[in-house]
Order: sequence, then structure tokens, then C-alpha cells
Amino acid sequence: MDSQPSGNSLELLFIETDEFYFSIKGNDDSVKYGDLKSLTVLVEGKVYEVDSNKYLCFKEYTNYEIVIERKGKAAIEFYHENPNIRNKVTPTGRGGNILSGIINFKGDIGYSDLYIKINGKIHMKVTIEVLPSKIDYKEDYKAILQDVNEEIYNLAYGFLSRTYLGAEINNKIGNSYTEFYSILNYVYERLMKAIDIVIYNPHHELTKDARVYKYQSLKNISMDTIKWIEKRPHLLENINGKYIPTEALQVTKQVTLDTKENKYLKFMLIKIIEKIDMFIKTYSSSYWNKDSDIIDKLTIMKRGINKRLKTSFLNNVNSDYRNTSISMVFSMANGYKDIYKYYLMLQKGLSINSNIFSLSMKELSLLYEYWCFIKINSLLRKKYKLISSDFITVNREGIFVSLKKGTTSTLKYENPKTKETFKVCYNSIKSTRAIKSGSDNEGSRTVTQKPDNILVLDKQGSENAYEFIFDAKYKIDTSKEYQKKYGGIGPKEEDINTMHRYRDAIVYRNKKTETLNNSVFGAFVLFPYKDEQEYRNHDFYKSIEEVNIGGIPFLPSTTSLMEEFLDNLINESGYSNFERSLDSTGREEYIKEEYFKDRNVLVGALRNKEQLKVNLESKFYHTSCSNVNLAEHNVKFIALAQSKRQFGDEAGIIYYGKVSEIKIMQRNAIKELPSESEDDYYVFQIEEWKKLDKKIEVKGYQVLKVLYTTEFLLNNASVVTDLCIRSKEEYRLWQELKRVNFLTETQIGEKLSNDSSIKGFKSDEIKIEIDNSNIRVEVNNNVKEFTREEFNRKPREVMRRIMKMNC
Repeated sequence: MDSQPSGNSLELLFIETDEFYFSIKGNDDSVKYGDLKSLTVLVEGKVYEVDSNKYLCFKEYTNYEIVIERKGKAAIEFYHENPNIRNKVTPTGRGGNILSGIINFKGDIGYSDLYIKINGKIHMKVTIEVLPSKIDYKEDYKAILQDVNEEIYNLAYGFLSRTYLGAEINNKIGNSYTEFYSILNYVYERLMKAIDIVIYNPHHELTKDARVYKYQSLKNISMDTIKWIEKRPHLLENINGKYIPTEALQVTKQVTLDTKENKYLKFMLIKIIEKIDMFIKTYSSSYWNKDSDIIDKLTIMKRGINKRLKTSFLNNVNSDYRNTSISMVFSMANGYKDIYKYYLMLQKGLSINSNIFSLSMKELSLLYEYWCFIKINSLLRKKYKLISSDFITVNREGIFVSLKKGTTSTLKYENPKTKETFKVCYNSIKSTRAIKSGSDNEGSRTVTQKPDNILVLDKQGSENAYEFIFDAKYKIDTSKEYQKKYGGIGPKEEDINTMHRYRDAIVYRNKKTETLNNSVFGAFVLFPYKDEQEYRNHDFYKSIEEVNIGGIPFLPSTTSLMEEFLDNLINESGYSNFERSLDSTGREEYIKEEYFKDRNVLVGALRNKEQLKVNLESKFYHTSCSNVNLAEHNVKFIALAQSKRQFGDEAGIIYYGKVSEIKIMQRNAIKELPSESEDDYYVFQIEEWKKLDKKIEVKGYQVLKVLYTTEFLLNNASVVTDLCIRSKEEYRLWQELKRVNFLTETQIGEKLSNDSSIKGFKSDEIKIEIDNSNIRVEVNNNVKEFTREEFNRKPREVMRRIMKMNC
């Protein structure tokens, strides 16, 4: 029994028995040399060993040829549990003496049995192991499964921590023993720490002990004693001119730990011990094979809880809980609230509406898909606040975790820095805009698209959400031709093409224009590969920056590129998100040069509160003709600037209006605000005064006479100096810096005038100076310079480098 070369392909295995010859042929990648074995051969129940210096390494998605030639006349048959493999090996030739065929295990990973039957009875069984080509079979499979298990319980635990006080307590067995063991195994160490916290700092109460003693036996007198005697004057005797009571009440106070909270605490711990006992009893009497490690582990857990019950103050606490109730101690006190939470978890159980824990190694592709969704959310939860989730629900039956192929799950987050919200959707078959519109025809106008994960970002200043697809593909291409073409191992070409299809096919109907627009700004393949540094040079990684289509390696040991990319998407502005798309929805919102050129808004200063009142009531604004140059500026709007000196806390720009008519009048002709001056004034008649959505604050500088700005800046500025922004580059810098520090100041020079321009920006950490051709950045004495041309070509890249200076 040995492996022999044969023809153009390699004969991996050759077996001869009394009844037939059996061989498996494949390529030379399937043979490795060493002391490992990957198959077992049984002939009529007897084990045969293969050559010990060869390791037959069967791979997924690889063709193998099976040839079986019978020696006699007995009926010969090939069998495999998978009909797609079984039916591939069929009789060939006229005599029917040979069975042959090409088999492929596809993505089925793990052990596989090949049977040869003689006259309908199993004569030989060959057990081989099919290994994955993308991940480390022994390590990464276990790591993925462990990650899934850990994150499922983390999510359930976190959810329950916010909701457990509203749950109803009962002592029915609400979960199976399997669930109980799984949850206990997860929370046990935390439970022990919580019990220890309570033991070192238990809840206590002061109790009063009131007894009547003979006067000579009284040890201390309190107000309770005096009040008691006042009500019983007949007990007083006149002895040597003094009234002394024959007896009196003595009240003593003492600390007790026998409180209702401690009683209920002891009851909970006893119930946990009883359930452990029931588990051990049921498990020990079951007919299946018992695992002594499980029994030993449970015994140690029980012993740990018992020890704390018997060697602490809890030993002297009454365990009768019937007259107790849940108090604020269980919602606020250290240790108590945690024990209560774990008790609820153990009582209510955890139900997982998924096949996630029944998946075998044969279904690694689906397990990888589940893991990608769970791990993405794990990375996000480290930095961002989880607001809501339909992934986890709780009711009186228990805690339910829903993760199932074909079922949409959504988790919503908040960015603590910007207060913007975003969400991650699993298995959503539509664009989120299509979902909001309620149309079944939207999402795709042709074939339904079902990406695995969609990141949906809502950005300040934009009505549109920015959607990015992360699709799990348990495939990589390791061929030499592929590596030469793209610069290394990476995702398959067809999967990259699928990302292009997703971006083009997923659409929504724009309510303003009634046209269909793309809603996806980028799509990326998540694939199993370990070498992140090497992959940085891959064409499909570089393409992410260029066209926002590409691949990102993602495994339990390979998450840094993905985490970095998610942070970039979430923390950059909506404009940077927009720039990732070649041609997507929202173009009408994108910053254009004309937003800063047509300075048709006149911001005028007010002399006092009386002028503001008259201007608003009479719908006009007036200023000296010497202040305004109508030849250069076609004034269409007036905004009123209220100074700090005259308006105090009401300072800023609040009111604006559209100009309906412009007149030139002598100042003394403006009767609403009498004056003896004969100077010429412009009087701007206003259609209607309106309030800005958000007041423009006065900080550092204020409008002395007039200032020209644009309608776009009037509606987007935060501080009055922001109205001086004159280019797209300046606006982009201002937008990005505000996301890092909302208190970013706009620098304009000595004073604010109608020709003021931006000199730079400043916050606590960053100082930026701008001139006609360069942008100079200083962070903690670290200085870098960028050209305006460089910023125009790659604004996101320049901003990323600036932000790294601030890390």
C-alpha cells in the first residue's frame, strides 16, 4: 500500500485488496513530506497504515481523480454521503470492471469518508482530511468560533446590563441545562469578583433595641429615655429633693447585616448552587458519554460559591426571602447589581436564533460570514456607543440573539466626538434609503442584491447617508499568475467584480429629482489572509483609495487594516465620504467653488437694540453709502450682526432677509430712526426677516461696519469669522478640523473688515497657516507643509496625514 506516480498527474494513493485496485490521483501540491498522516484505511474492519513519510494534503476546491478496478466478478460500488461526489464516480468501459470519475470537495472542510462496497456490503473505508487553503485549519477555525462565542455573549451581556431592572424575576427553570452551563461558564469569574466585593463591603442597617431597666442599671440616657419617662410620671420618686425614676427605657443601636437585600442575595446564590447540583445529577445519570472535566469544573464552581456563603457574613443571614423585595441596592450598589444581573442571565437563559453553533468545519464559508459581521461590531463597540440593536431582544422567555442567513439584523451606534449616528446592517437586500421609502422595487431595479454587511453613515450637514458594503468571501487566489498580475495573494477577481456590481446595482429614488441614484459609495471584499503588511502593496488594496473598490484581509489575527479603515470612514467628514465615490448621489450638496465666489450677502452691524427692533418691524436695513460697493457686489440678502457690547448674550447673527428694493436716501429722511445727518444712505427693503437655523456666534472678532459673504457660508458658518472663507480648500480644512475640535478658531488678522480673508485655523492642539500656495501645519512643535495643489488632488490623504500628527 503506497503512493506512486502515474501519468501526467500524481498518484497520491494506491491500495490493492483481494477484490480490487483503488487509486486517487491529484497534483503534486497535495503531497508534503514529514511524519504526519491525514488518512485512515479500513479494509473489512482492519486498519492499514499508509507510507509514514508522506502527508497527503487534500484541499478544498481541488479536483481529484478516483479509479477503482475490480479483480473478479463481484459487484463493485463507490459510495459517499454527498451525492454530488457519489454520482461522479461511475462505471467506464464495456465490461464494467472499472469505476472512475473526478471529484471535488468544494468548500466542505474536515474529515470525509470514501466507501467501496462489494455486493452491497462495505468492504473498505478511506478517511481523508480536507484542509482549507485560505486559513490555518487548526488555529483560525477555532479562533473564529471562539470569537463568535465570546462576542455573542458580550453583546447579550451588554444588552442585559441596560435592561435587566425591567425584567420580571421568577424562579422557574427558564433555560436548558446546556444554556445554563454555557452562561455560567462565561460569567463565573465575574460572579466571584462581585461576591467578593459584597463580602468586603456589605450592605448594612442600624437597628434599635429598646428595653426597660431598673434605674441603677441604666448605662446611657437618650432622648428616647426622656420621652418615655415624660409619659410615665408615676414612676418618679422624690429622693433627697430629686425626682428619680424607679425604672426607665434604654435604647441601644447596633449594626446588622441581616437585611432584606442580603437575604435575597443569599437566596440567589443558593438557587445557583441548587441548579448546579441538578445539572450534575442530570448529566451524571444521562445515557451519553460523560465528560469528567465538565463535572469537575462544575464541582469547583459550586465549591467556590459555597465557601463564600459559609465563611462570610452570609452564613449568619436568614435565607428566607419571602418578605423581601428588590430595592435600589440591586440597581446601584457595587457587587449587588452585578450579582443580580448574572442571576438573571442564569435564570432567563440565552436563546440563539441561528445555526451558528451547529456549523461544522464543512461550512466554514458561512461561519466566516457570520464572524465578519460579529467582528465588525466588536471593533466598533470599542470606540463607539451602541445605541440600539434588533440583533438582541429580551422578554420573559429569555434573551434572544438573532443571526441567520436571509434575516436582516441592524446595530446602531453613536460617535461620541461628533454625536453623529451610524449603523451596520447584516443581510439587508435594499439600500437603506429604499427601506425608508417603503418601495419593494427599490434597492435594485434589476436583480436583487444581497451584500453581507452595509455600513450606513449619517453625516452632519447632509440629508443623504453614505453607504459602504463589506462582503465576506471565503476565497483567495494563490496562483502564480494572479500574484504576478496584482502583486501578491488576494481576493478573487470575480469577487472584486461583484463589488463593482453592488455599487452600480443598488440604487434609490431621489425624492427631489424623481431619478434613480447610486446609494453605495464603496464596496469591499473581506477575505481570509494573514499578512497585512504584504497586502498593503496589493493592487486591490491600492484601488480602495483610487476607486473605493477593493479587498481587506480579515481574520482573528488580522484586524488592524479593517479597524483603521472603519475609523477613517466614521471620523472623516461627509465631504471626504463623498469624495470616495466616482459619481454618486449627493453631488448637489458637494462643495463647489461658486459657493465662495458670489458674495451677495451683506452682513451689517447694528448701532443698538432700538435699531434692531425698528429694522425688524419696518422690514429694512440702512447703512452709509460709503460702507457699500454695489458695483462689485450684487447684494441679494442682508444679515444683521449683533455686537457683544450692545447685545451681550444675544450677540451674533440671527436674522437675515432677501432684498426686495434698494433706495438711496438722506439720513434725515429715514423717519423710523430720526437723525439730523444729511449723508447719503442705502436703504435695503426686506421681503421678510427670517431666523437662521443656527446662530452664528461672535468670538474674538465682530462686524464693525459691513462684511460680504455668500449664502452658502451664511447657512453653514459657526462663528462670524467663518464668513470670510474664500475657497473650497479653506472650507474643507475648517470642516475637518471642527470634527476633531469643535472650538477651532478661524484666524483672519487684526480686525474684521469687508475685505478680510482667512490666514489660518487654530485649536488647542493644531495651528494651520494658509497663503496663496501653501498650507503650513504645526502640532506640538512638529511642522509639516503641504501645497494647495496637493490638497486639491488628495484632500483626504492630506487630512489623514494632518490628523496623524495630532495622535
